[in-house]
Amino acid sequence: MVAVLWIASLIAGSVCLGAGFLALMSNPKSSAAMLFLLAMSSAFIALITGAMYPLVEPTQAEIAQTVGRTFVFSILLCETFLWQLAIVFPLERRVELRPPNVYGWFMLAGIVTAVALGSLVNIEVDDRVSLSSFGTNLMVLYPAAMMLIAMIFIVGSRSQSSMTQQRSGLIYLSGLWVFAASTVPYLFGDDGGRLSTGELSASSISIVAGIAVAGLIFAISIARGQMVLREPKIETALSSSKASYELLHRRVYLVEEEKPDVSFEMFVDILRGRCFDCEDDESFPCESLDCGSCGLPCPCRQCSKYTSRTQGLIVTRRYPNDLRSNLYLQTTPIIWLSTVPGEDNLDPAKLSLLTDMLVGFMERSDNGIVLVDGVEYLVTSNDFARVLNAVERWTETAMACSTKLIIAVDPRAFDDKDMAVLEKNKEVVTRDGIHAWRSLGQ
Repeated sequence: MVAVLWIASLIAGSVCLGAGFLALMSNPKSSAAMLFLLAMSSAFIALITGAMYPLVEPTQAEIAQTVGRTFVFSILLCETFLWQLAIVFPLERRVELRPPNVYGWFMLAGIVTAVALGSLVNIEVDDRVSLSSFGTNLMVLYPAAMMLIAMIFIVGSRSQSSMTQQRSGLIYLSGLWVFAASTVPYLFGDDGGRLSTGELSASSISIVAGIAVAGLIFAISIARGQMVLREPKIETALSSSKASYELLHRRVYLVEEEKPDVSFEMFVDILRGRCFDCEDDESFPCESLDCGSCGLPCPCRQCSKYTSRTQGLIVTRRYPNDLRSNLYLQTTPIIWLSTVPGEDNLDPAKLSLLTDMLVGFMERSDNGIVLVDGVEYLVTSNDFARVLNAVERWTETAMACSTKLIIAVDPRAFDDKDMAVLEKNKEVVTRDGIHAWRSLGQ
């Protein structure tokens, strides 16, 4: 029976760890995904060390103390990272640690509290290895506190959250409820929460099963795109004028030019202006990066055609800092195709990862526009057939989602056959024919 507990703990821990890595792979630049990975890694360690209780002999006092304390610290850190996740998810709040802002202090205080509480737990070694009564109660009370804090943050952010964020928050809370409920037998079980050598306990079975189910809820929801750890952001509008370019949703525009000047002009024009088909002539420029707390009447929030203003994503070979300063972009994510390591850099050889990021953004965005500049560079690190397959995947996703996709291509880098294949199923835009895509009167 002890072997069964060990195998079940290993499976449950692997599910949680897999969910953490899946979240990070789906959202590689997300602070929420990193916190989630830390929580799931701590859960993995807690499950493995908790299952070692029955394997430790009471005569091995030092080993028993080490295993017991590792279990306690790991489970407390897991629960700490999970409630701290509610600070940046589903509504992302700005957290600064050097120097700490309010949320930064809150997160640091949470970690210090978990470590302090863990140090107060005694591991009793007599005829069996077990937690003290304080540790038993802590296994129930701390998850309850975790649920309360997480619910306060999530419920308090509902008025500022999109439908996608609200759905993600509910899925996240359901996983936390399962996690917290699994610790109840520690308080009411006949064993008093003592994990005994030589036999299984209701407490050990409950927590292993609960964490496994919570991990499955998280993993399946992330894989299906139902639990989104990074929401597309909206850029500040430049003026109250409509966009000059009439690009349609679910269309792909292949812009053929030596330098992607027209591509960026089209992208920024649509990103920063009102939708070209906006029927509200009293629309005004919004100067706030977070309009959730604004009480003024906003045509974009009241629009029945689109659920938000345009959200953008750029993939480019140009240096991101130069783009932000030249184009006045503040919140729009920019992925730099480069072999140089960096937070927002992506190796062009990792084509599948780039595709996952683009597809994930287009599926999450309510009114998105994506600009890909650097197809020629991708071909240098991948063969043309692989790049073409990736472009077709982006095209299909853009058509299936409410997204405008702009792909900048230098026709000099490809022969006529390759260009013909690239142009298929796309709107071809040239510098000489750019007037065909501009609104009348511009």
